[in-house]
Amino acid sequence: MTVEWQTGYKIGDAEADAMQEKLFALTNAFLASDDLTVLRSTIVSLCKQARAQFELEEALMRRTNYPGLEEHMAQHHTLLDRLIGRSMDVGKGYMNKPAIAALMRDWCERHVPEEDAKLGRFLAASQSA
Repeated sequence: MTVEWQTGYKIGDAEADAMQEKLFALTNAFLASDDLTVLRSTIVSLCKQARAQFELEEALMRRTNYPGLEEHMAQHHTLLDRLIGRSMDVGKGYMNKPAIAALMRDWCERHVPEEDAKLGRFLAASQSA
């Protein structure tokens, strides 16, 4: 099962939107593979991509005085901590693909359409004001 990027997930910032779409693509690459070498490199890429994307989103939220900044950042940190923990497990020779898949699916299917959508609405309202 894959996660589907939808144009409706865009928040209105071209760079953040492109990074989010890439995170979906990396998630799908992870979900599609059973090759341990590919899975290992993909989880490293997922960690790097998530960190870069979250830093960009958080800077955007600070710049625009987004009222949900603290809660949104906490969700970012939780995902990143869990993802890094799973990545470290992989480094120790333990691949829990179902747990990583569930983590990323939840992120793509819950956080993005719900929490990032709030940010997108805020940015759209700010630009039209």
